[in-house]
Amino acid sequence: MAGLEPNPYDEVLYPGCPFSQTHPDRLATLATLFGMKPAAVENCRVLELGCGDGGNLIPMAFGLPGSEFVGIDLAARPIRSGQALVEALGLKNITLRPLDIMQISSDLGRFDYIIAHGLYSWVPPAVQDKILAICKANLAPQGVAYVSYNTYPGGHLRNLVREMMLFHVRDLTEPEQRIQQARALIKFLAESQAEPDPYRAFLKKELERITQYREAALYHDDLAEINSPVYFYRFIEQATRHQLQYLAEAHLFEIQMGIFPPHVAEELNQLTDNMVVKEQYMDFLKCRRFRQTLLCHQDIDAETRANSRFLCSLTSPLDFSPARH
Repeated sequence: MAGLEPNPYDEVLYPGCPFSQTHPDRLATLATLFGMKPAAVENCRVLELGCGDGGNLIPMAFGLPGSEFVGIDLAARPIRSGQALVEALGLKNITLRPLDIMQISSDLGRFDYIIAHGLYSWVPPAVQDKILAICKANLAPQGVAYVSYNTYPGGHLRNLVREMMLFHVRDLTEPEQRIQQARALIKFLAESQAEPDPYRAFLKKELERITQYREAALYHDDLAEINSPVYFYRFIEQATRHQLQYLAEAHLFEIQMGIFPPHVAEELNQLTDNMVVKEQYMDFLKCRRFRQTLLCHQDIDAETRANSRFLCSLTSPLDFSPARH
C-alpha cells in the first residue's frame, strides 16, 4: 500500500452506506454501559479508516454538525465522489482524504471514536498491525475503537467456497466475468445432485449468500486477493500488544450467553471466567464468521472489565437498541 496508484476499489466502486453499529451514539452508549466516560456524541472527533466514498461517515456528519469527522482511504476515485457529495451538502465538519493508512501519524490528532469497518481482513499483516497502532496512538483516553473482521471457525467454511471460486476464475481478469463465473460455479456445484447431502445443503446456503451479495461486494470480499480471517483470541492478542483491551461487540447480544440453552451457559461459566476465552468458546458454538469488536485503552479501570464479564454471563439476553439506531 504505497502511493495513490489506482487499485481495485478505483476500478470497481464499492458503494458506501451507513452502518448504525459504527455510529458514535452506539459506541458511546456501550462505553457508558461498561463504566467508561466517552465524549459526548454532539461534540466529538471521529476517524474512519477505509472510508470509501464516505457513505458511512457523511450521514454522521450531517446529523452531528457540532462534531468533526475525518475519513481516510487509499482509493482516490471513491474519495472524489464523497468529496463532491460533501460539497453539495455544504458540510463543513467532515474531511475525506486520499491517504495511505501506513502514512498516518500522531499528527492527525486524537479521536474519540475510530472506525475500521470491512478493512482489517482485506489488508496485509503490516497494515493490520498499523490499524491497531492507530487505534492506540490516535485514540482519546476514554475513546472507543471499532474494528470489524472475518473470524474463525466460520471463516473456514467461507474460505472453502472462496477458494473454489478463485480457482475457477484464475484466468479471468475482467471484473464482471469473475463475478458471473464465480456465481455460476457455486450454482453448478449446489445443483449438481438431487439427493440431499450435508455438503450440497451447505453449498445451497452459500449460493443464497453470494446471490444476495451486490456484485461489488462479491468482487471485493470473496474474490479479493486478500481475505484473512483470524481467531478472536489471536486478534485480542495483537490488540494487547498495542496496549488495547477488549470492551465488547457492537451488537450487545453477541456477548450474552442467554442466546444458548441454560445448560450451555452453565457449562461455559464453569469452564472459564476469562472473558476473552469465553468469547472464543462462544465463537466455536456459533461457528462465527464475522466480528465487530470494540476496543479501548488498556489502562481503562477494572469496572469496565467487571461490567463486561457481568453482561457476558447473563443467561437472559438484554434487548438493547440504542436510541436513534
